[in-house]
Amino acid sequence: MQRALQAKLGDYTAVIRLRRYDPRVDDGLWYGVELSPPKEVVQRCEVRYRGRRVPLRRGVYCDLSEANHIYFYRNTKGEVVLKIEGGDAAGSYRAYLVFSKGALVRRRVESTAFPNNFYEETKYVSIPIKED
Repeated sequence: MQRALQAKLGDYTAVIRLRRYDPRVDDGLWYGVELSPPKEVVQRCEVRYRGRRVPLRRGVYCDLSEANHIYFYRNTKGEVVLKIEGGDAAGSYRAYLVFSKGALVRRRVESTAFPNNFYEETKYVSIPIKED
């Protein structure tokens, strides 16, 4: 059984597909749970900008579980943010995937209970290759 969450804002669309947790392949640490394994894990996150798929490495979403809601909004810098809310109680989290001009530029995952104390942040850089 699979479940999907969808969001849209302007030129951006997102679909997150979840699947049942499988202890044979999914052992490890997950956002969204505290002491027990999750019931569902994010299997795939697909973001499109103007109809074209935005390349996302699995590391952007492979540690997220128990996703409940997703939606887009614009931040104060004019970037588009996909907000993923997941988990419950002490294990709840918020993940922010920040896009600019159709490219992922940042990811932040934070504890809902203590967002300033427990978080992880990743910056993505794409440097154009100069040809000789």
